[in-house]
Amino acid sequence: MSTSPPEAPTPETSSNGPRVGRDELRDLGRLRRSRQDRKIAGVAGGLARHFDIDPIIPRVTLVVLVFFGGAGLLLYAACWLIVPTDDTQEATVRLDERSRTIALVIVGILAGLALLGDSLGGWGFPWPLAIIGAIVLAVTAFRHRNDERWATPQFGEPSAASPAELPAEAPAAPPAAPMSTPVPTPAAPRRGGPVLFWYALLLIAVGLGVLGMVDLAGADVADGAYPALALGISGAMLLLGSFWGRAGGIIALGLVSAIATAGATVLHDVETGHIDAQPRTASAVEDEYELGLGEIELDLTRVADLQNLDGRTITVDLGVGRIAVLVPQGLDVRVEGGLELGHRDVFGDDQGREGTNTVDGGPQAPVLEIEVDLGVGEIQIDREGDN
Repeated sequence: MSTSPPEAPTPETSSNGPRVGRDELRDLGRLRRSRQDRKIAGVAGGLARHFDIDPIIPRVTLVVLVFFGGAGLLLYAACWLIVPTDDTQEATVRLDERSRTIALVIVGILAGLALLGDSLGGWGFPWPLAIIGAIVLAVTAFRHRNDERWATPQFGEPSAASPAELPAEAPAAPPAAPMSTPVPTPAAPRRGGPVLFWYALLLIAVGLGVLGMVDLAGADVADGAYPALALGISGAMLLLGSFWGRAGGIIALGLVSAIATAGATVLHDVETGHIDAQPRTASAVEDEYELGLGEIELDLTRVADLQNLDGRTITVDLGVGRIAVLVPQGLDVRVEGGLELGHRDVFGDDQGREGTNTVDGGPQAPVLEIEVDLGVGEIQIDREGDN
């Protein structure tokens, strides 16, 4: 008696199925919302299936990201709108695979900006970018539906009649003269080439020139206004391209403008510059020297009344850059603190990025404490005459 070979396990029944590969993870076009594993719209279930992970992971991650600049809400809403379901293959905003992939990348960048803005501080959620993206998606979906509605039907071959439809005995008839079948004129091919890209560059160049002249004339123009203008022009040209076409390259131009706008906003909110303090009296020594980005140089060797620095605490706080402090002879100095990333050299001790270092100024010397805090960069604290 022959025995049939065992059936290979199917993906539904196999408990040790193959993991997804790198190419599958990067292919956002295959992302689908789940109809079976869903709590609201099946987004978390679809993400779990795409990345081959437990559904609880994307659910918890999306909920947590909601409290970080609304990044989780933005990701969930975008996937709900543009990602199709796995059963009907339809989405609320119907896009082709390439456009959907680009839209998901843009949404991911916006969510990243929202997360960084809320975590690091200094700027809020980029709602103008989100609104521009929503308008572009809506217009693209509307145009896609109109294209399907007005699509020209294709002429096919006439179907042959089935044998049941033919008469049993068809009378012989003389052959008829061949008749010419009208052939539909094919539609003219759509014009190609990123024409709108060059118009967008021209408009951006003209707009930046005008804005620069207004700035030179004395008007108060923020640094972020320049990339924001380029971003607005890119968005307008994308809207025009969704109707007229030929908008290649404008998405990349908009992404660059968006990144530049976010960077300019951060730099505007972060105080930058160079502090070069050389006080001549103890009263001129400030309790705190603070800067976001740049260099802080503090020279205490010119202070005439060192006794009045006794018991004082000076705080030097810098985000990114260099801190350089020079203290005089005849002063007991205690330095505390350090930096996150970089190089720290305090009175010749360059071991480690933080700690406590002291230098003895002699008997009855006034005592001064210096607290340094640097994010990324270099700390250099020396005593006059030691080098």
